[in-house]
Amino acid sequence: MKKNSSPPFIGRQNELNDLQLLFKKKTASLVVIQGRRRIGKSRLIQEFGKTHRFYQFTGFPPAPTTTAQSQRDEFTHQLSAALALPNVTADDWSKVFLLLAKDVGSGRVIILFDEISWMGSKDPNFLGKLKTAWDIYFKTNPQLIL
Repeated sequence: MKKNSSPPFIGRQNELNDLQLLFKKKTASLVVIQGRRRIGKSRLIQEFGKTHRFYQFTGFPPAPTTTAQSQRDEFTHQLSAALALPNVTADDWSKVFLLLAKDVGSGRVIILFDEISWMGSKDPNFLGKLKTAWDIYFKTNPQLIL
């Protein structure tokens, strides 16, 4: 008997429909999903991503040894794996976002920044750099959901 790796995904058809409607717009979408821990926010996007080009990046949990650079290193490691790139390094979030933006410039694509508050927790410029990357790169793809 084959064991399921995760429980069945049920009860989120309305949310999946809402996400699908975002692709019918003529502009890119920046979506924030908030809620209590462990209620399926990430799983919702993962399920939606099964039928689209989908990238997921997850931040490190808070720890005394976590630095802004270690968060960037983890992100670039995940980026290298997702895009089949050689080991990528970056000392600045702007460079990281540009690398990602080069790959997602066209076509239907979903990008999940899971635990984004952890990603930027050690860099006071993180959100500003993400906003700039959105304004300059990401929003130019009308079929992108971030």
